[in-house]
Amino acid sequence: MASNRHQLLTTLLLWLMAVTTLLPCASAQGNGSDESHSLTAMSSEQLLEQGRHHFEQRQPGKALLCFTTICERYDEQMDSVSKQICIRAMNNRACVYKYYYYDYPQAYEYFTQAYELCEREGFDDFLPVIMVNLGDLLSDYNATTDNHELKPAAEARQLFRQCMERAVSNGNWELMTTAFFNLSNQNYDLDLSQYDVILSPDIPPSTPDLQYVRLQYEGIARVQQGDYAGARHCFMQQLAAVSTQWAPERDTIATYLSIAHTYELEGDFDSTLKYLNLAQQKCDEHNIYDTATVIGDMLSRLNAQMALRQRYQQYALLAGAIILLLLVSLAAVLWYKNRQLTARNRSLYEKNQQLLRAEEEERQLRKAIEEEKYRHSNLSEEQRDDLTYRLQDVLSNAELTCQQDFTLARLAKLVDSNTTYVSQVINEKYGATFSTVLGSHRVHEACRRMTDHEHYGNLTIEAISASVGFKSRTAFLNAFKRETGLTPSEYLRQAAEQKA
Repeated sequence: MASNRHQLLTTLLLWLMAVTTLLPCASAQGNGSDESHSLTAMSSEQLLEQGRHHFEQRQPGKALLCFTTICERYDEQMDSVSKQICIRAMNNRACVYKYYYYDYPQAYEYFTQAYELCEREGFDDFLPVIMVNLGDLLSDYNATTDNHELKPAAEARQLFRQCMERAVSNGNWELMTTAFFNLSNQNYDLDLSQYDVILSPDIPPSTPDLQYVRLQYEGIARVQQGDYAGARHCFMQQLAAVSTQWAPERDTIATYLSIAHTYELEGDFDSTLKYLNLAQQKCDEHNIYDTATVIGDMLSRLNAQMALRQRYQQYALLAGAIILLLLVSLAAVLWYKNRQLTARNRSLYEKNQQLLRAEEEERQLRKAIEEEKYRHSNLSEEQRDDLTYRLQDVLSNAELTCQQDFTLARLAKLVDSNTTYVSQVINEKYGATFSTVLGSHRVHEACRRMTDHEHYGNLTIEAISASVGFKSRTAFLNAFKRETGLTPSEYLRQAAEQKA
């Protein structure tokens, strides 16, 4: 019933427009006789041209009347040229319903009729035009409808692809660029590798909207690469590259939406909203309502994202306050612990000083005992100097001192002396026992290896300890701490800081 009422209202509208438009007009010709003209008296070619003129002048009622008059003349018996004119009129009539009345079901019906007739009659040159118009209609049809005959957007994209192939084969570059724009408009996941024909040097530079669609291609490519600023630069250039003759404001609106999309991807919601508002203003200025759904969807998504961001900010503030409270509490605990640690360290320092003094007294005592021990030695001054030189030569050889079986007896053998004389010279030279001097040399070699990352960087501290002759981790730690005042880990950290 709703469909019947729609058809009845359309018929009445056409009838009223015919009554007001098709009044006879008089013109003087030849002997001054008057000849009455009406639309029905005009040829189909004249009506088609007249309808196009009304369409461009935004007079949809008059344009629809011209195109409908041609469509009513269609006859299976008419010649091929007349059929082509009728099919063009069907296509144009559908355009009136789409672009002026936004009656998508009716426009779909007329586009489908024109498509089927064009395909049946084999008019391959005009078929891509209908295909791109039908695809454009299906792409814009976003509102909820009970008309299940309308095809999904996926088929619209298929129509655009087929249209591009036909347009390229026919050399119809203007139609090809139009089809690509409709295919790529707001389609940022498009597989551009299938459409690089848009960059072909064979396309005449004078083709309308050529620069515009090439910028569209480049902008989508940059979006896919994550270069949102570069994509936005391309879309900004599009604003100055609009060259279509029909409804250029539609290209401008599409560009505003693309720019808004790049800002949305970057999370700049204020700029996104700015360009969505510019698109909406342009729609209002030119009474374009078929993009309202796209803008509305983007605004809804933007509002949801802004609300989500606001919640995240609130959560962040709450988390920050909790963290600050924890830090203040931790700082108080650390301050209290630090006071306790300072007191304990002071006590440990005093005990350590006492131990050092005791160790020094013990060392002096051992030295006195050693001096007394070697007081009656038969070692002459010359022999002592010679033995000292030979001892230094052997002890400076890390390959020898770092062997785990390196003992006092082996050292005495290497310097061609006996253990008594070697112990005497070591005690007099270093003021320490053989084991202490050996441990010192080994610690120095361990320090060198720990900082030689090129040759020993892959070794752990334990491995380096073993490599310089220490048989246990404990012996190494004690000798290292005694020699450097640091643990091996502390030494490595200090070395790294010094290097930095």
